[in-house]
Formats: sequence, C-alpha cells, structure tokens
Amino acid sequence: MPENVSVFIDDFMKTEKFIKLQKEFQYLVNYKKSWEKAPYPRTFVTTDTVVIQSGHVLLIERKTEPGKGNFALPGGFLSQNETIKQSAIRELKEETKIDVASIVLEKSIKESHVFDHPLRSSRGRTITHAFLIELDHEKSLPKIKGSDDAKRAFWLSLNDLYSYEENFFEDHIHIIGYFLNGKLYNR
Repeated sequence: MPENVSVFIDDFMKTEKFIKLQKEFQYLVNYKKSWEKAPYPRTFVTTDTVVIQSGHVLLIERKTEPGKGNFALPGGFLSQNETIKQSAIRELKEETKIDVASIVLEKSIKESHVFDHPLRSSRGRTITHAFLIELDHEKSLPKIKGSDDAKRAFWLSLNDLYSYEENFFEDHIHIIGYFLNGKLYNR
C-alpha cells in the first residue's frame, strides 16, 4: 500500500466521522443478531411523512443509531393495533410535536406511496408507507419541537434541500424527491 494511502487511513481513523461509522456498524451488527433466532425472515413495516408548507419540508435529526445525527422524515415502526395512516400521524405528532390537529393532518394528505426496495434500509428488509401532507401555505409554519427519538425537529427550505443531501438518513431524500416530482413549492 502506498505510504500516502496508509497515512490517509490512519488519519481518517482518528476522526469523528470514523468513530460515528464504527458505532453505526456495531449497532447494525447487534440489531441483526437480535433477530437471528426469529423463525421467519424479518420484514419491518414503517411509516414516514413528508410535510410541506410554504416552500419548506418538516424534518427531524435522528437522536440514536442507526443514522444518529442524520436528517430524516418523521416516522417509525407500525404498532400492532393501528392502521398505516394512524401510524404515520402518530409518529409525526410524537417526533415533532407539530402544532396541528391530527384530523387536519389526516385531511391534508394528498398522496401516499410504498417504498419497498429490498435494500432500502441497512437494518434489513424494511417497507415504508410514506404520506405527502400539504398544509395551508397561507398560514405561518406550525410550531414544532423534537421529541421521542428525534433530537430536534426543523423546517428546511425546499430550495436548500439538495445542499444537505449527504446529511440524510438512508433513502429519505429520495422519498421527498418522489413526492416533489419536479413541482416547485416556492410559495
């Protein structure tokens, strides 16, 4: 191995980014190991919401692995006693404390789509049902606060979205892109 490559690797192994990657890798090894004894192949079902208002999208910063510190859509695992839509609204409210009534959020759903590529998640086979919620662009952005497994919740201008592409968890920026589908939200 060339010396400059060796030096680069040694230097990289001392960085915060490398330490984060190590923690993420170990988390995933342990996570997958915890499911080894399941009598069937594991398939996880999740929900995510893309909330758009006044040219902004609602995001969270993940508090824990996997993806600790990454930007993500509000969402999470489906509970056994709820519908997919109920899960999406519950997770949105839990993670962002968005100051909008659940019934208004539900009535503001414009579209939904299933994202089910077998390799979309590093955790294993994870199928997500994503919902596009468009809130009234005439009103100011609702108050939000990160909660549950979100370190913080925040509104990101759609004009700045792709400036942060490398900060996103798994395929979440592509889910947003699917719903935007070339639409301009500069309202």
